[in-house]
Amino acid sequence: MNIPAIATRMRGLLLLVLCLAAPAFGQVRSTLSQSRIAAGETVTLHIEVDDARSVPELAPLAPDFMVLRMDSGRQMEIRGTGIHTRQRFAVEMRPRRSGQIEIPALKVGTQYTQPMRLQVTDVGTPTDLPSQAQAGQPVFLETHLSDASPYVQQAVLVTVRLHYAVNLFSGELQQPAPANASLVPFGDDSRSSRVIDGREYRVLARHYLLLPERSGELVLPAAWFRGEGERMGNAGGWFGAARVQVEASTPAQRLDIRPIPAAAAAAWLPAHALSMRQMNAIAQGQVGQSLRLKLEIRADGAIAAQLPDPEIAPDSRFQIFAEPPERNEFVSHGRAQSAVTREFVLLPLVAGDVSVQAKPVDWWDINARQARKATLAPIQLNIAAGNFQQQAAPLIVEARQVPEEVTDTTAPARPRWLLWGLIGMAVLAALVWLTRRYPRQWWRAASEARSVRRELQQALQVGDLPVIARLLPRVITPAAASLAELRARLVSLPQQQAIDALEQALWGGGNAEAARKQLRTAFAAGVNTPARRGKAVQLLPPLYPEH
Repeated sequence: MNIPAIATRMRGLLLLVLCLAAPAFGQVRSTLSQSRIAAGETVTLHIEVDDARSVPELAPLAPDFMVLRMDSGRQMEIRGTGIHTRQRFAVEMRPRRSGQIEIPALKVGTQYTQPMRLQVTDVGTPTDLPSQAQAGQPVFLETHLSDASPYVQQAVLVTVRLHYAVNLFSGELQQPAPANASLVPFGDDSRSSRVIDGREYRVLARHYLLLPERSGELVLPAAWFRGEGERMGNAGGWFGAARVQVEASTPAQRLDIRPIPAAAAAAWLPAHALSMRQMNAIAQGQVGQSLRLKLEIRADGAIAAQLPDPEIAPDSRFQIFAEPPERNEFVSHGRAQSAVTREFVLLPLVAGDVSVQAKPVDWWDINARQARKATLAPIQLNIAAGNFQQQAAPLIVEARQVPEEVTDTTAPARPRWLLWGLIGMAVLAALVWLTRRYPRQWWRAASEARSVRRELQQALQVGDLPVIARLLPRVITPAAASLAELRARLVSLPQQQAIDALEQALWGGGNAEAARKQLRTAFAAGVNTPARRGKAVQLLPPLYPEH
């Protein structure tokens, strides 16, 4: 009898029952397009809810805001065991006063959004405004950097704001990428309005994510806009006479890139702030009954691809089934914000006091310039004994003694329900024994492997070398402890050479762009190890169809 195979099937059956029995809870998420604006400008409140029938109640905003409009949209996705629907709302509003404004919790169905704060500054003096605005230009650009002296591979948010006092018919806004860095769009465009010297400008804000690859000076090329528009408020201009060609640009930005500090941890993760938290409260449970635990890692100044997945330290007193992590990114305080949430199903195996410990996360504090460790206090659980545990030993003994007791062929037949009850209890007892005898968490490994392959594909496309270095050792089974171990297990010479190029680019001053191309080419068909010589794990789609 193949005991491990039986254990695997029994765990899968148990997990299916737990998932079907677990209730589904909706969630409400809310963010602001900007956390700090000037008086007269507008801000957009984004609300996302899992329940598509819910609509936010905006009446609490009336004392401090003028609600200009609300747009909505619906998104459907297949996740886990079913189809999930998300309803998104975008509420554009203008503050009625300056100072710090508390945005209250808004009711959405049976739930509430998180309270937030918005800082509204008084209108600046003319010397605070761009020279193009002072000169009365109909269109001008502003570029804002979240950090002018970042570290290597620190996520820098580049925000380009297009101010225009004309009705635009068409146009093109571009921010060229610099050398020795990757620059990709980040998030969605946000729109607002602003009054400067009595003239109203509409504002389009576009965000980019800049990841420097080398220390030293980095020059961000000038952003530019070219388009065609019509002056607002022009009553004349029949037959196109009011159409104007408009263009604007910003000066090039210079950044001083700092090297990775020697005191930093091996897993380089720079951020302004990083924290872990438990998102739901659990304190008690029962043997054989599942508990759901949700953990979150949130970072200020880092992207979701740079964050590790929340993990729970293994413990023989309970089984852990981990869902694939969910990643979220947005803009706040002029910086990139990210969060990774993950839900765990815990199955207690023994009664008593149990401590659940989340694995810590090493990160680098950009503000304090020192290494830190994000930790979560142990989660104390009191597990009560249940029928699942108490009846386990007697049931096995009783099932084994049945053939010896049935000696009288004339005895009346036992009721059928008793026979099926004994079989069911024996199966449950065997499940407990097999689970404790073979505590391999196959389901978590399978879901993590899918998540790692998906993240690695995104990292290869973006070209984020530190994230690629973190994910590559985890894409094989069993996972490698380091890039060096991964290289030793690879059977493909081009893949070994790509690993060498990656290490040189990260720590030896090698060519980062060449390493990106080499990695994409080498791992386009998957990772080749002795166990997977015939079938590689597909990471990137093929460039050309195979015949």
